[in-house]
Amino acid sequence: MKNKKILLLRHGETNWNIQQRFQGSHDIPLNENGEEQARAVASRISAWCPEIVWASPLQRALRTAVIASGCPLEGIYVLPELREINFGAWEGRAVSELKAEGDLFARWAQMPFKVPVPNAETEDQILERASQVLELLRRCEAEKILVVSHGGTLRALLAAALQIPFQSTWKYFRLSNCSLTGLEYSGEKFVLAFYNDHLILPKADCSESAAVLPIVF
Repeated sequence: MKNKKILLLRHGETNWNIQQRFQGSHDIPLNENGEEQARAVASRISAWCPEIVWASPLQRALRTAVIASGCPLEGIYVLPELREINFGAWEGRAVSELKAEGDLFARWAQMPFKVPVPNAETEDQILERASQVLELLRRCEAEKILVVSHGGTLRALLAAALQIPFQSTWKYFRLSNCSLTGLEYSGEKFVLAFYNDHLILPKADCSESAAVLPIVF
């Protein structure tokens, strides 16, 4: 079989991203820049020609999927497993606020998800969802799959796929809004092809005659 190619797309920017607030399960919409980011990456995704599009049910990811893929809403497979991590008591809170309240955030930042957050999803629960998505990817008959999700969930997906600690992907892997990451699946294992690609043409060059930067696996 040919290597299955899986393109991971993080949702576009929201106002809570700018404010460095934990969004989690809150259904926060894209802001104007987030919609522009999704439009900017659309030509690259269109040229790549995904056979199927999967997305989180949260509107920031689902809206990104619609704009970036060019698929109508009814043509996108919505997977609850792709929703963002539930951060419990920290949802809606800014990092600056949490830092000012004591040492819990500092301890958590040193060992993400090992230090418990009240009412938050646990590491085991997060990785179980990620494993469910990987199993669906293994079984999917399409060879080119676009997956649109969130920063936390995509890091968990990468940790499970590459068999590396979730803490490492959270602490050391930058994942920009509307960035692209490529995975290949050989039938035996997942391999990282590229990571955090946000090489989008500037507005001044976005014309019908401008070259589209290809997505290459």
